[in-house]
Amino acid sequence: MKKTYHGSCHCGLIRFLAELDFDDGIRRCNCSFCLKVGYKKSFAAYEAVEITGGKERMLDYKARPSNWPEGDINHYMCPACGVHTFSRGYLDFMGGNFWAVNVACLDDATEEELAAAPIVYEDGKRDQQMQAPAITRYL
Repeated sequence: MKKTYHGSCHCGLIRFLAELDFDDGIRRCNCSFCLKVGYKKSFAAYEAVEITGGKERMLDYKARPSNWPEGDINHYMCPACGVHTFSRGYLDFMGGNFWAVNVACLDDATEEELAAAPIVYEDGKRDQQMQAPAITRYL
């Protein structure tokens, strides 16, 4: 069931609203970015996220090298506390632009909601995001 959550970085500079459906799962990926930042994400339609504070100050990180086409992925973080709040991506099969929201940044998601969500593993290391890697325990 979709629900709107309030989210923020650690210091509160970056704030947002995101309509998410935890029934779709919380995703854990083994790509170098997600692995290094400990990203646990939930996907949202592009129009389902509203940045309510700090947009003009957000840092936009584009990983290089990347298998994503130029302009198809942006990772956003706070310049003050360094927290990665969300990423914007573009995939045709996702309907175009979408958000990957860091669920650790959701201020009002309950422990029960997070624990009840299924875990979906992505093999981003091999650009097979729609299938799980052979080994998932470390994720």
